[in-house]
Amino acid sequence: MGRIIHVEIVAADHDRAAEFYSKVFGWQVTPAPVPEGYLLADTGEGEGIDGAIMSSRYQTQPTIAWIDVDDLETTLDTARGAGGEPVGEVQELPGVGRLCYLRDTEGVLIGLRQRSS
Repeated sequence: MGRIIHVEIVAADHDRAAEFYSKVFGWQVTPAPVPEGYLLADTGEGEGIDGAIMSSRYQTQPTIAWIDVDDLETTLDTARGAGGEPVGEVQELPGVGRLCYLRDTEGVLIGLRQRSS
């Protein structure tokens, strides 16, 4: 089943956005090792998910939900058959998994992750 595992908030000024979310919600925001302009957001204990705040130079949609999948290629093939379109290349992030963006039939961009074995 495709469970939402992560959310990205896209901002023209990612540092300003990080300051906002830290002040308003108490998020702990730290730079990710890669890429530049990508900040990891620890949203706290308990129910819910963590996320990130990233520079709009990478994507322009204001918020992107990430979905965990068992098999990235199968999911991308199924999505193409249902009218979706992969965006960009599949990338490997060590210790995290294989990642890819996908645009749905309504133009909404989502992220897909197949965990590392």
